[in-house]
Amino acid sequence: MAMPDLDYNIHRQTEAAKSLLSSLRDQGVDDDAELVADAIEGETNLIEAIEAAVAQLDECDVLKVGLKAKIAEFEGRLKSEENRADRIRALIEQAMLATDQTSMKLPTATLSLSKRARALIVTDEADIPAKYWVEQPRPAPKLDKKALTADLREAKAAIPGATLDNGSFSLTVRRK
Repeated sequence: MAMPDLDYNIHRQTEAAKSLLSSLRDQGVDDDAELVADAIEGETNLIEAIEAAVAQLDECDVLKVGLKAKIAEFEGRLKSEENRADRIRALIEQAMLATDQTSMKLPTATLSLSKRARALIVTDEADIPAKYWVEQPRPAPKLDKKALTADLREAKAAIPGATLDNGSFSLTVRRK
């Protein structure tokens, strides 16, 4: 049963049951719950309408489970495509670096490589000097990565527990 039909049918049967209940009250019979239930069942189709609604609920539950499974499948496929794109980008970067190409014009795109600044690598937080830790209200002090990175870039000596990577390259693809 379609949702508008289901909605209309339950509404209609509910109104019929309310009218019947009002009539029974006028007759002074509303305190006999079994008689009221029997009258509603015998004189209206409210029970059948509610059973149809419960069947719709079951169908909704089945569809939700199926859709959640499909979403999980598509998320897996999306992750796979993201990984594939990352591998292709890495291959292009390697090919351009190996041939000393920093830019390349193709009929469909312009590719360019740019060197990224050296990034922070924390090797052991416990060894990092206290001056790089900022007190926090809770739960523990926070590492000031910005100050640590700046000092590593300027310093001639190493700072215990941290280092900088060799820098990396970033591929930019501009499509035409």
